[in-house]
Parts: sequence; C-alpha cells; structure tokens
Amino acid sequence: MKLYGLSGWLLVGIGTVHIALGVVMGWPSLVEIVQAGVWNSIQPNGELMFSRSTILWFLLVGCFWWLLGGLMQAWLQTLSAPLPRWLGWGFVAAGLMVGILLPISGAWLFIPLGLLVVYGAPIVRQDT
Repeated sequence: MKLYGLSGWLLVGIGTVHIALGVVMGWPSLVEIVQAGVWNSIQPNGELMFSRSTILWFLLVGCFWWLLGGLMQAWLQTLSAPLPRWLGWGFVAAGLMVGILLPISGAWLFIPLGLLVVYGAPIVRQDT
C-alpha cells in the first residue's frame, strides 16, 4: 500500500496541526509567558501556572510527533523494513483511549494511522 510509505509524514502532519491549533487556542497563555519574561514563567515563585504549563506540554507533544514521524520515515527509507506492529497498536490504543475521554478531538486520527502501520506494510515474499 503506497500510503504506508508515508505513514511517518502523516504523523508529522498531525503534529503540525496540533502545534498550529495550540498556538491559536493557547495564544493568551503564550502572551503571558512572554510578558512574564519567559525564564521561569511556568512556575514562578514555586506556584504552577496551569494554563502556561498546559500550553507548554501541548506544543511539546506536537514536536515529539514531528520527531517520531521523522524517525518512522527514516526507518522506512533506510532500513527498508516494516515498522513494528506494536507501534501501530499503540497508536490505535491511544486514539481509542483519548477519543473516548475527549470525543471532540483529533485523537481519532491515530486509529487509522495505527491500522495503516499494522496492516499496510507491503507483503515481503521470500522465495524458497
């Protein structure tokens, strides 16, 4: 399946949308961080500013999806081997768990991505 070869780029796309939404929806918190001088602006004086912490982790997760998507693409192109099936099942499980807890979200995108990783790999024939 040709789409399988792009599965890492699909995750990069999900990460990009996640970051873009984070910047738009978290803009007030990002402005607060800058106005507070950036350095130690998440937990000043030992008091956690939850909205600032939330946007920090929200954006960081999107960055990790970029990294994992890039790693997936490098794996496919360099090793010419299928991605581990457990990775796909992990995407499916995460999509289901988060989708159930937060139905109006992009978590559902991880289910087809996971199924693509599990079932989309080309079948390698070994001649005997």
